[in-house]
Amino acid sequence: MSAPDRRVRRTRDALHEALIGLMMERPYDRITVSDVIDRANIGRSTFYAHYRDKDDLLVVSCAEFLRTEIGRRAGRGLWAPVRVMLVLAAGHPDVYRALIGPKSSATALRGYRQSIATILREHLAEQPQPWVDDLTVTSLSWALVGLLGAVTDRTDPVPPETAWRHFQQMCAHLPPPGGTRSR
Repeated sequence: MSAPDRRVRRTRDALHEALIGLMMERPYDRITVSDVIDRANIGRSTFYAHYRDKDDLLVVSCAEFLRTEIGRRAGRGLWAPVRVMLVLAAGHPDVYRALIGPKSSATALRGYRQSIATILREHLAEQPQPWVDDLTVTSLSWALVGLLGAVTDRTDPVPPETAWRHFQQMCAHLPPPGGTRSR
């Protein structure tokens, strides 16, 4: 990786960490770009060189983070990234509660769901499945948000392996490759 690439990575990581840290302190809707750049100690023009707004920062940086962690940890199999996401949530419940928990905003929740859908789309494109379309990916990403919420529940968290098995069972009911789906 060249020096400029390392600087870009450090800048993007600092902005991601600043946003997540702020989300753990207060609602997403009360966070501004100024708050993020102040926390990250990054200039405004640098922020806008990387992201359109804080929503773009949320979606893109969360997808980048997931992509990196999945690359480090994922095993083989069609749904391997899902297992990594569930283990990450169990290991960092406070972060996930800020992203998708009851105090999360609708914007943050949709943004994180979009990050999950991006990751699923990319992974499934590497292992083409004829029954996978945008509606399927959207449905699966919302289902995964629900399971992530169950894994990070404060009062009765579901173990990630239990959530993983549930996801696999749910996906077993998807149409087989080449199968048809009623509309």
